[in-house]
Amino acid sequence: MSLVKTVHEKTIYHVFIGYAAILLAFGVFFSPSVKALVDGYVYILAHPGLIDFDGLAHPGHYGTAFFNAGLTVLCALLVIKLTNTKIQGAHIAAVLQISGFAFFGKDIVNIWFPIIGVYGYTAWQRKPLSDITATALFSTALAPVFSVTAFGTNQLAGLSAILSGAFLGILAGVIIAVLAGYLTSLHKGYTLFNTGFAAGLAGIMINALRSSVNMTHERFYDPVKHYVSGANIPLGAILALLFLYLIIAGCALGGLKEYKNMFWFKSKGGNYVEKFGCAPCLINAGVLGFLATGYVFMADTLMKADINGCLYACILTAAGFAANGVTAGTYLPLMTGVFLTASVTGGIGGVIIGQSFLHSALTKVGTRGMLLTAIYSCGMAPIPGEHGYKAGILAGMTHAILVPMTGAFHGFMSLYNNGLSLSLVATFLHPIYSKMGVKE
Repeated sequence: MSLVKTVHEKTIYHVFIGYAAILLAFGVFFSPSVKALVDGYVYILAHPGLIDFDGLAHPGHYGTAFFNAGLTVLCALLVIKLTNTKIQGAHIAAVLQISGFAFFGKDIVNIWFPIIGVYGYTAWQRKPLSDITATALFSTALAPVFSVTAFGTNQLAGLSAILSGAFLGILAGVIIAVLAGYLTSLHKGYTLFNTGFAAGLAGIMINALRSSVNMTHERFYDPVKHYVSGANIPLGAILALLFLYLIIAGCALGGLKEYKNMFWFKSKGGNYVEKFGCAPCLINAGVLGFLATGYVFMADTLMKADINGCLYACILTAAGFAANGVTAGTYLPLMTGVFLTASVTGGIGGVIIGQSFLHSALTKVGTRGMLLTAIYSCGMAPIPGEHGYKAGILAGMTHAILVPMTGAFHGFMSLYNNGLSLSLVATFLHPIYSKMGVKE
């Protein structure tokens, strides 16, 4: 590997410390007082944190969500440091994804239980901990298993609920560690969200276990479901600042020249840090972040759409996977497929109940669920990368149909519900494309 790439690997850790510092600064800036910040943070830590949660909407100001995001990034970097892990594409993806889901279900307490489960199983297998760091960080998809058991189970409260949550959270991590290495044989690497697949299956098992002993929970914990609305300009501006920071950092490290080769690069995915270096990946992360944010603003122009904590999660996830298999050339066909399905099904559904086709179509495009679906579709980037843009459009269309159905399987406890859906779609479509000889 070139000297330039080696230098980048040594500095990337500090780039993300700076990224965490920006998030913490926004947390302080948006908090009206220290007491408001502390009270809000206690609220987040004690919330069940299922996939209906919008950290930006609770408890009434943005500060606690940004502060939580900065702290969770520092936790992820601490894991990387303690395990002497060499930062690669998957680790960059995991760090940015964790920062996003800190607005949407993860906090500095609940993330540790699945991480402990993954590392505990790895140590028992006598394998190097650094080999499994990416899986450990991604396993925090099931962080809500602890939170919902400790703070949202109808039959338990107090110490017994907390201990049960800790046990189930660690168990979730163990199951993910066992499954993650085997599931790639099903989808053959045609989804980048392999741990999302494992987390979905683990979530199904944990949900079934809870149900078998009469442990139940509600999906919604607030009297009124509330997501941030009408704040696209300030929240979009913050995302723009974060992505500009990544682009500037990548350019300062000399990645612009190599990024030109990366922009429309198409492949089955993989570790782009090894192929291109860290600096171009930072630039690509910023570009894909702008692309994902732009999709929301496009939907807002057509029919009202709102940036909220849930959208922060998926936009920052898309940015993260810029280092691990996604480029603009593989992303756009997938987004197009989701847009087409949302438009057509929304329009037909509207006509069936006596509404305007166009109004119903555009309304569905701008719904929170379809925005999440479009942005998370980046996880199937290997399909258009290997089989072409038409195959990517069909994959995006299929994902948009399936994903609304999968959340109930795991009791809405897996934050990577789109990862489960994408993996099922990839497992279904890839063999069909291969048999038909569909190639780029």
